[in-house]
Parts: sequence; C-alpha cells; structure tokens
Amino acid sequence: MNRLLFGVNKMLNLFIVLVLLAGASGCGVIKPKKEKSLSISVPCSIFAAFCEILDAYKKDNPGVKVSFDTGNTIVLMRKVLYKGARPDVYISTGPLEIEPLIKHGLIAAEAKTVLTFDSIILATPATNPKHIQDISDLVRSDVTSIAIPDPSTNSSGKFAVEALKQLNIWEKIKDKVMFTEFGRHTRNYIMEGKIDVGIIYKSCLYEDLKAYDEVVAPKDILVIKDILKETNSQIPSSIAILKTSKNKALAQEFINYMHSGKAQAILKKWEGKEVVNK
Repeated sequence: MNRLLFGVNKMLNLFIVLVLLAGASGCGVIKPKKEKSLSISVPCSIFAAFCEILDAYKKDNPGVKVSFDTGNTIVLMRKVLYKGARPDVYISTGPLEIEPLIKHGLIAAEAKTVLTFDSIILATPATNPKHIQDISDLVRSDVTSIAIPDPSTNSSGKFAVEALKQLNIWEKIKDKVMFTEFGRHTRNYIMEGKIDVGIIYKSCLYEDLKAYDEVVAPKDILVIKDILKETNSQIPSSIAILKTSKNKALAQEFINYMHSGKAQAILKKWEGKEVVNK
C-alpha cells in the first residue's frame, strides 16, 4: 500500500512540475514576435537618396519591414486624397503637395516637419540654341517657348512664378509660358529640345538615377542658374505621419531617423553635380 501511495505522490509531483513549466512558457507555445512594418509614400525626385537611407535604416533596424510607393508627388497625394491610400509616413516635395492632406484632416499641421530643401533651376537643352545666359534673357524676342510646371498644383511652378514676379520678369514673359502638368514633363521638353528653356526642381535632374549612382545631371540638360538664389528663398520638402497610421510610434522613429546626421548627409549628397552654363 505504501509503495502504491509513493508512486501516486511521485506522479502527482511530476504533474505539478510539468504544469508549472507550461505556465512559465506560455502554456508550452512560444509565440513568434510580430514583425514591425511601415508604409511610406516617397517622391521620385528623392527616391534614389531614400533607397540609400533605407539601406542604412534596415541595417540599424533589422526587425522592421518597410514598404513604399513612389512616383510623382502630386500623384501620391491624389492617391491619399481620392483613392484610399493610407501610408504611415508621407513625404512631400513642396507645400502644395501636402497642404491638401492637412486641409482634409489626413495629416495634423503640427505633425509636418521640414525634411530638406529644394530649389528651382533655369535650364535649356544641352546645345542651348538660343544662347541663354541669364534669367534676364527670357524677355528677349527670340526666346519664344518657356515651360514651367503648373503653379496651381506644383510647388516648383508656384515658386517659379513668384520668383519671376519678384525679379520683375513675369509680366514680360507670361504670354510665352506654357504650363505642364508635372515637372517631369517640363524636364522632358527640355531634354528633347522642344522648348527654348524651362524651369524645374533641381532634384528633378536626378530622378532617373538609382541609389549609389554618381550624382550628375543628364547630358541633355544645361543648367543656366539656380533661380531661388536670386530671391534668397528655398522650397521645403516635408515629412509627416498620417492620422490613420496604426504604427505612429514606429513612424515617428523613422522620421527621427530621416532627420539624423546619417540620413541628412545622404540627402545632401543628392543635391548633385549639375552641368552649369559657363
């Protein structure tokens, strides 16, 4: 009888130990850590720089999965406004490309921070057939075609028109200006020699390059002048978290990383080396 009781007690003690161990290990099931994820809207004009920054970010944050949508920043904005796109982080090339999202309550005004600055350049086809040397040459009668991104929707166009007004040139040239839907269209017209001169974002020069490429302008474009240096102004590129983000803390960490010295050094590198008129 004693042997039987001893055996029962031994089995009972073993059972208790097993129950305690199971409780300590989450009922015996080890749950895998949930992968952190972020989605980001990235303008094509800074995409190569973004890819280099993303490589560095992934090395520093191996547990985060980052997905992104890239393209013209106006198209990206319209996807959020009208097509239900809801990235965690949105990057804008200028005020006109983020203000509608703030107006419609998708981004809090205080959540927007300046990531970097861009400028706009006066540029001609590489051969510069009209021998344009300066902004003042735009008023010449033989300069008949000037392309600028639509200033009602493009920050580059808006700042271009404002600068030309400041320089007392706009009223003299407005009748020979054609507005394009996007900055890329203006750039293509310049490269294809379809216009005498155009005004585009400086960053637009490099949007066809890939990460780690040498940062040089296309051979088909000749840069005449940085227009905003004439007016002592810059175009802010902003970054913000959408209100709908379910990963706000992680999104803020990513934004902080974009403001870090490492990321800012990469953005600075992508200001590039353009072919400037001599």
